[in-house]
Amino acid sequence: MITDVRSQWHHSKTEPVARGGMVTAEHHLAAEAGVEMLRDGGNAVDAAVAAAFVMGVVEPFTSGIGGIAGLVIRRADGTVGSIEGSTRAPLGARADMFELVGGDARAGMYLWPAVKGGANIDGATSVSVPGQAAALCLALERYGSLPRGRVMEPSIRLAREGFEIDWYVALAFAMYAERLWKAGDARRIFFRPSGAPLRPPIGTEPSDRVVQTDLARTLECIAREGPEVLYRGEIAEAIVADVRANGGVLGAADLASYEASERKPLQTMYRGHRVITLDGLTGGPTVARALTVLDAFPVGAKEQGGVDHLHLVAEALRAAFLYRFSQLADHTTHLNAIDKEHTMVSLTQTLGQGFGSGFVPKGTGIVLVDGMTWFDPVPGHPNSIAPGKRVLWAGAPTLIVRGNAPLLAVGAPGGRKIMSAVTQAIVNVVDFGDGPQDAVNRPRVHDEGEELLVDSRIPGEVREGLAALGHQIEVKEETLMSAWFARPNAILIDPKTGELRGGVDQLKPAVAIGL
Repeated sequence: MITDVRSQWHHSKTEPVARGGMVTAEHHLAAEAGVEMLRDGGNAVDAAVAAAFVMGVVEPFTSGIGGIAGLVIRRADGTVGSIEGSTRAPLGARADMFELVGGDARAGMYLWPAVKGGANIDGATSVSVPGQAAALCLALERYGSLPRGRVMEPSIRLAREGFEIDWYVALAFAMYAERLWKAGDARRIFFRPSGAPLRPPIGTEPSDRVVQTDLARTLECIAREGPEVLYRGEIAEAIVADVRANGGVLGAADLASYEASERKPLQTMYRGHRVITLDGLTGGPTVARALTVLDAFPVGAKEQGGVDHLHLVAEALRAAFLYRFSQLADHTTHLNAIDKEHTMVSLTQTLGQGFGSGFVPKGTGIVLVDGMTWFDPVPGHPNSIAPGKRVLWAGAPTLIVRGNAPLLAVGAPGGRKIMSAVTQAIVNVVDFGDGPQDAVNRPRVHDEGEELLVDSRIPGEVREGLAALGHQIEVKEETLMSAWFARPNAILIDPKTGELRGGVDQLKPAVAIGL
């Protein structure tokens, strides 16, 4: 039989090199905002927070002030810290608040038993307490060097004046149309007056612009008065009133009692390198546990991407996820920033699913997190719903230090795949000596305890070898809009030269920008 030969689509990105600081982000406008802070004399925290606020404007389907965030920081003097602005269930929530579809039906990004009408994943009924703005402002207060108003200028400007959308943002808006049309202000903000999707550049025609006047006013209030305006006062009242009018249970007491937390980060060792990540009900402990398992085996002596290497990674991930599911109870974006003094920041933030709840309380411009999607809707389980209960989320922003020298800032968006992506990026750098662009773009695997997801770029003979070792293989092809294996990005400080090198997802519009 004669087989045909056809062209193949290969994607690649360069690895920028800089000395005066660097920011990686999922959107170029966010990275540019971060670099703007560095150019103005700000530090890596100023840069990361500026980029994070901008991400909520230019990619409102991944994060925003109505979502959650967590970050780890290592100052140039070696001191470390972490700040978490996670979410929790409203005080009015109950373990049996959602009616189940029944049978084997499952839904949502974590595939819990399906709820009738998707009430736990869409709309006001899925809303929980937001924490991103509180976390970012606390980070600025504790570790930043520029005034809050200056750091928030780029996000306010982009919300007020608008920005031209690219193909990725336009497609995301269209993908989540059904969620956004249900209630609240989302349809008015993110679609044409006719209800048609906003358009990216097509042929010689320019793109549509996204203008978010209400969000600009809200951001201005935060810049002027602090994040408290989201939790007490007129904005908080507007949020609660519209959520409850549409069936949600978020109350004034939920917002008024919320505070972001500053705590010691989780630290562990891997091959003599110090790993610094979020502790508690996050993805950090799972990454740390997987690396601890791998530390007992000579991964670097194996062929990179070969059967033995990927088998060890899969088994370590399986063990780490088994512990996570049995012991820990509680669309994302990630960015990194390193300044010229080598202060490092790794920051992950999310709304849950794409556009979170899809619910925007009238007059606020805020897309609210669908925090109820993180809870098991079936009572009596470790992650079942309880009033005021914190969620178990997957964020795992991580820093790596070799000896006393900062080496790597890394993290990813992508649900539970975040933890496997971050683990493998670290292994690629530490065990195999990869630069950041290769480290975050090599084919990966993901194992939560059942099927082993395998990147389609992994050769057939390697897949067969893994199957022979007992793995149930499921092959997935990563495309321009998928996230089967998360979307990591990283900044590496070259141990020999001190240069900063950036690595970002080669399939998405993510970018690294340096000074």
